Amino acid sequence: MPFLPSDRAFRLLTCVLMLTASVGVGAQGARPKAEVRPVVEYDGVHAGVVVRVALEVELPDGVHVQSDKPRDPLLIPTIVAVDPPAGITVREIAYPEPVDFTLAGQKEPLAVFERRFVIGVTLATNRDVAPGELAVPARFRYQACNATTCFAPAREDLRWTLRIVPAGAPVAPQHQAIFNRIRIGR
Repeated sequence: MPFLPSDRAFRLLTCVLMLTASVGVGAQGARPKAEVRPVVEYDGVHAGVVVRVALEVELPDGVHVQSDKPRDPLLIPTIVAVDPPAGITVREIAYPEPVDFTLAGQKEPLAVFERRFVIGVTLATNRDVAPGELAVPARFRYQACNATTCFAPAREDLRWTLRIVPAGAPVAPQHQAIFNRIRIGR
């Protein structure tokens, strides 16, 4: 006759196994989080002009994400998707130049973005956009990996706020160090 534990022993064993499994999953499931900061090139935007916005991304030490065009089509690319409101069109999304990451056991290095990088977006405003604040929503999708593990994909919802100003109103550049690093139009 097979051994059957008592009801109390069975419940205790089940609780121990569930607790052990949840601790293991929790430790493995703690995915690194990218810090993302949307920035706008000028403190004001005139209707009818082209403006650049950017997403400044910072990853924890030892973490990378796949580039926007991974060499292996099975890998998850890093993507910025913009949902432009009425009066705004997306002209270009410029990703940084990826770096090679050699993964043990792989013949070809991975094309990745590491530590700190900037993604630029060129937006065109229609001439009839009214003065005021205009939100431009977007999503940043990525999969963080380290040298041994790729974590579950993540998505960050964000938005750039364009301050549309009347024609002739002065505007000043901001975040120039960031915008000088972007490969827009190249």
